[in-house]
Amino acid sequence: MSDNQTSTRRGNPPQHEGLRETIDSIVIAFILAFVFRAFIVEAFVIPTGSMAPTLNGAHGTMLCSNCGWEYAYGLTDPSVAGRSPYGITQDAIAVCPNCRHGNRPTEINDARGNAESGDRILVLKWPLDVGGEFLKPKRWDVTVFKDPSDGTTNYIKRLAGLPGEVLEIIDGDLFTAPASDLTQESLTTLDALRHLKYLVRTASPYSDIRREEVRLKEPHLLMLEELASSLTIKRKSDLAQEDLWRPVYNHDYPPKQRGAHQPYWQPDLAANSWTVLPRTLEFSGLDSDTEVVRLAAAFDSLCSYNTIRADQRRASLADVFFPVSDLRLQVVLEYTAGDGELSLILNKRNDEFVGRICASGEVAILRGKGGGADLNTLCTAKLDRLEPGEKRHISLQNLDYRVRLMVDGREVLATTDEQYSPDVPSLRHSMPRSPAPPAITAARMKLVLSHVIVEKDIYYVSDIAEPGWPLRFPPWGTRNNPILLRDGEYFMLGDNSAQSKDSRLWDHVGDHLLARGEGYQLGTVPEDQLIGRAFFVYWPSGLRTSLIPFLRNKGLIPNIGRMRWIR
Repeated sequence: MSDNQTSTRRGNPPQHEGLRETIDSIVIAFILAFVFRAFIVEAFVIPTGSMAPTLNGAHGTMLCSNCGWEYAYGLTDPSVAGRSPYGITQDAIAVCPNCRHGNRPTEINDARGNAESGDRILVLKWPLDVGGEFLKPKRWDVTVFKDPSDGTTNYIKRLAGLPGEVLEIIDGDLFTAPASDLTQESLTTLDALRHLKYLVRTASPYSDIRREEVRLKEPHLLMLEELASSLTIKRKSDLAQEDLWRPVYNHDYPPKQRGAHQPYWQPDLAANSWTVLPRTLEFSGLDSDTEVVRLAAAFDSLCSYNTIRADQRRASLADVFFPVSDLRLQVVLEYTAGDGELSLILNKRNDEFVGRICASGEVAILRGKGGGADLNTLCTAKLDRLEPGEKRHISLQNLDYRVRLMVDGREVLATTDEQYSPDVPSLRHSMPRSPAPPAITAARMKLVLSHVIVEKDIYYVSDIAEPGWPLRFPPWGTRNNPILLRDGEYFMLGDNSAQSKDSRLWDHVGDHLLARGEGYQLGTVPEDQLIGRAFFVYWPSGLRTSLIPFLRNKGLIPNIGRMRWIR
C-alpha cells in the first residue's frame, strides 16, 4: 500500500503547483499575443472614406432603385466637414456609379439609425520591423502610418512616392523621376521650394517669404522644363489595378428608366444590324459593312461613396468631377457565323485605339485620330479561329498610356512606350477633356455580346479647390508643383482622391515632428512613422436580417462574401 500511495502522490502534483502552471500559461499566452500584435500582425478599423470604395469607413449600403446596383455611400465624416459639395444632409443624394440615378440615402439607412461600421483590416507589421531591401515598402501598397499632424492617429493610404524621386500628379496620373537624373540647379530649386514651405509654416516674416517667392519664380520654371524630360508615368501593378477599376456602366444592370445622365448603348442611325437588348448587344449583319454602337455616358471622376447635396447642380461640380479617359471595355463574345471582324474602340485626347479580332483568329491594335479613318496598325497576333457557339472574353484597356488587348484573361497584344507615351509639357498646360465615347463595331458577322462592361481608372485629383487651405502654395506634388522626396520620405494618396486629406493637403506638423525642424517636410511620411501594409479585410460590415428578432437590422452576422484581400 505504501508503495502505491507514494506512486499516486508523485503522479499528482500539489494543487498550488497546478494553479501556478495554469497562471504561467495564461501569462505566456498574453505575452505572445502582445508580441504578435506589436511586431507581426495588428487589426485596425477604417474610420473614414478616404480609401473608398477599396476600403469603406462608416457607411450605408444602397441598392439602386433604378438598376439594382449595390454600392456603399459615406456617412458624415468630421475630418472633411465643410468640404463642399459633400456631406450627409436631410436632402443628400447618393449617386449610383452604374446608372447615375440619384438615390436618397436618408430614406434607406440613416433614418433608421442603420449605419454600418468601417471595414476591419489586418496589417502586416513585421516586414518593416525586420527591414532589408526586399522587405522595404513598395509603391501602391495600402499602408498604415501615424498621422504627421498628431503622431497618435493611424492613417491608411496607398503608398505613391518613394525616397529619392521627384513626384508630380498630372492629368490624374502619377509621374516620377529619379532625383539623380536632375541637374544640381534643379535639385537646389526643389530644395529651396521645400524650404519656402518651411518658412510659411513657421510664420516667418512675410517680407522674407515674398522675397524668396520672387527669387524662385524663374528657377521654378527652368526646373519644370528640365523635369518634363525625366518624368515617367508610374503604372499600377495588375493586382492593385483590379481594386482601382471603377464602374462606368455595366450592361448586366440596365436602368429601368433612362434619365438625363443615365448611360445606354446607342447604335448609329445607319446601324441596322445592331440590336440593343436589356443585357446583351446583338449583331446580325452577315452581309453588312462596318456598323457601330456607342456608349452614351459620363466619363468623370465621380466616386459614388461621396454623397452630394441635393441643391448642388451638376454644373457647379466642375471642381470635383474631372474627365477620365483611362478606360476598360470588356465583352463576352459568342460567335455564330461570318468571316468578318469585331472591334472595340477607346479614345484618349486626340487618339483613337482599336482592338480588333477577326473570325480567322487574327487580332490587332490600331491607332488613329478618331472617326476610324487612317488607322495605323501598331501590333498583331494570331489566335485560334473563332468557332460557332464558342465564347471568348475580350477586353481592351487604355490605362496609364498603355493599350492592352486581353483574350480570355491573357494579354495578347500591348503597345510599347515607343508607340504610345505621354507628352508631359502638353499635359501640364492643357485641361483634361472628356473622351469620345467607347464604341463597338462589327462587320460580316453574326454574334452576341454579353457582360458588356465599361470601367474607369482612379483619377488622382491635382487641381484641388480646397476652401480651408491655409498655406499660399498649391497642394504638394500636384501639377506644376512637384515634390522632392528625400531619404526616408514617402508620399501617400487616398483612393477616394476627391475626398482624401493625404500628402497633397497636409498643412500641420504634430508636436512629435516639430523638433525635427527642416528634417521633416510637409506632405511626406517619415519612414519611422510607417506601421505596416494592410493585406486583408477580415470583418467587413456584417449581414443584417429581420428573421432573428434580437439581431434585427444589426450587422452582427459575419459577411464572408465581402472578406477580401487588399491589393
